[in-house]
Amino acid sequence: MGFGLLSALPFVVLPQATAETIQIAQIQPQTKKRIAVLDFEFASTGLTGLGLYGEVGPAKGVSDLLTNRLAQTGRFTLVERSRINQILAEQNLGASGRIDPSTAAQIGRLLGADAVIIGSITQFNLERSGSDVNVGFFGISVDNRRQKANVQLTARIVNTTTGEILAATEGRGSAEKKTGGASVLGTGASSFGEAADPLLSAAAEQAVNELVEGIVRLEPTLAALAPVLPNVVAVVADVSAGRVILNKGSRDGLRPGMFFSIERVLKEIKDPTTGRTLRLDTQPIGRIQITEVDDVSAVGRVLSGQGLKVGDRAKPVSN
Repeated sequence: MGFGLLSALPFVVLPQATAETIQIAQIQPQTKKRIAVLDFEFASTGLTGLGLYGEVGPAKGVSDLLTNRLAQTGRFTLVERSRINQILAEQNLGASGRIDPSTAAQIGRLLGADAVIIGSITQFNLERSGSDVNVGFFGISVDNRRQKANVQLTARIVNTTTGEILAATEGRGSAEKKTGGASVLGTGASSFGEAADPLLSAAAEQAVNELVEGIVRLEPTLAALAPVLPNVVAVVADVSAGRVILNKGSRDGLRPGMFFSIERVLKEIKDPTTGRTLRLDTQPIGRIQITEVDDVSAVGRVLSGQGLKVGDRAKPVSN
């Protein structure tokens, strides 16, 4: 009986527009927030371990480690560090070595990031205690000392839309080791110097793990942020069968579900003295929604407009 009732129902054909609407609804916008971690800076005090690493090494090392640990949580999308360095170089941002929240927000918008993490290394110490003990006429020296590494980090999370500091969190780490060795008349083996780098690395890793825990606890705050439109203009690289391919991808902040306005360049205005392009007069001719992305390109479904062609420009717009 059930089959008879079912066969009696009229066969319904969805109009083309309705079918397209259903397909568009199936595109799931990316819900993970996109985060960029900038190089940490050094505070002015408590940095007695700098001679072992140099000022640049620990700053970049901490930032790289934090990026990796956050990515491993699976809760966020992290901007590649190489892409951050490229933007900094292209825009000459952060040349002074210190980046304030306003500049961090500007960098974040260029990267299409929802939030930017800036931070400080407030402690990077290696403490030494104990002494050598000399025994006997032959100058036998016994090394009985301890080393303790202390690292403290502070991270601030910046809203790239407003430049506001959303929250701050801290991480601390320490590692200790007893060193030993013996020498006769100044020759021999001692692990005192050899233990320094591993101790500082272990302490830094502990501190970074604490930072990650603090940032993960702030996930609800980050999730409430309005999606950030990437500050990028893409170019149409291909058009076929109701879809277009853009020459920008995830490394520029493009994500599935985003909407782009396709614009045709009507006039290029140049400086008469230098020949440099001052601005482009454009006209909107269509609209697409991004369906998939890779690092360097994106595929978009055409929602409206006709006659789209290679070379047209694409600008991100709100839904």
